[in-house]
Amino acid sequence: MSNDASLYAGKTILVTGATGLYGRTLVPRLTALGARVRTVSTRPAPRDFPATEHLAGDLTDRHFADRAAAGADGMFHLAGRRGSIAIQIARAATMLGENTLICMNMLEAARRAKIARVVYASTVSVYPPMELYREDLTWSANPHPANEYVAWAKRIVEKLIEAYGIEYGMANIAVVRPVNTFGPHDDFDPKTALVVPALIARVLSGENPLTVWGDGTAVRDFLYVEDAVDGLLAAYERGLGAGPVNLGSGRGYTVREVVASVLAHSGLSPDVRWDASKPAGEARKVADTTRAREILGFSPRVGLDEGIRRTIAWYRAAGKA
Repeated sequence: MSNDASLYAGKTILVTGATGLYGRTLVPRLTALGARVRTVSTRPAPRDFPATEHLAGDLTDRHFADRAAAGADGMFHLAGRRGSIAIQIARAATMLGENTLICMNMLEAARRAKIARVVYASTVSVYPPMELYREDLTWSANPHPANEYVAWAKRIVEKLIEAYGIEYGMANIAVVRPVNTFGPHDDFDPKTALVVPALIARVLSGENPLTVWGDGTAVRDFLYVEDAVDGLLAAYERGLGAGPVNLGSGRGYTVREVVASVLAHSGLSPDVRWDASKPAGEARKVADTTRAREILGFSPRVGLDEGIRRTIAWYRAAGKA
């Protein structure tokens, strides 16, 4: 997917949550497009980070948010608290309160700083339970209880973006809803990680037997991080004011398929045990990708199996296994 370099070259682009999964792939892409990249994270910048400027701090602080936004031409707002289903339940107040506050602070800072182009990363967790997640059905029912605190935070902010359009006439924000994304630089801590990185870390650590929550029949839509970043850039270029757009493959994979792929590419064969007494979230969670194709020209290039192969190769090369 080719990008319009004129939107980046010589421009100051702010990336929040920049040391996380999306940011570690997005920042080098922006740098290659000629942008001056200002990054924000609660952590110091990695040694090999190609950002022009890095600010370490907490975006729940409105003054820090204003400092981050000052003088920026564009913004990718990726920051937020995230974690596994268990973490989302245990840290309900953090997931709802801090995620909402972070996003409200950054959107208001972007408005005051007159940032011309903004991409806001929401999530498909905003949807109520349904077989196929279509953008116009978000508010048809409540989100699934397993993800409700993150989901309500994201819903509130999407509604705030709508309100900014009404009160301030702002039509310079693109809203994307990525599916479960994985890849290099992910959170691989099994206590906090999402399904793919958690399984990779557990399998490569030699865990045996390997106990997996649920019965393995839950279906999810997965996206490799390079594809997700393609979608973010497409939204920055072509999605402003277009309303929410799903970023996904449009294909469902069972958790059993994910486990099988991780085992195949790890070369290991632990005894897999399914614990159906533990929560596994919604039975099916697949994104309708029609709007992504029509509005953004977005279509992922890396399938689940190849993405898992690449992630395991990176994990081993990084000395994590």
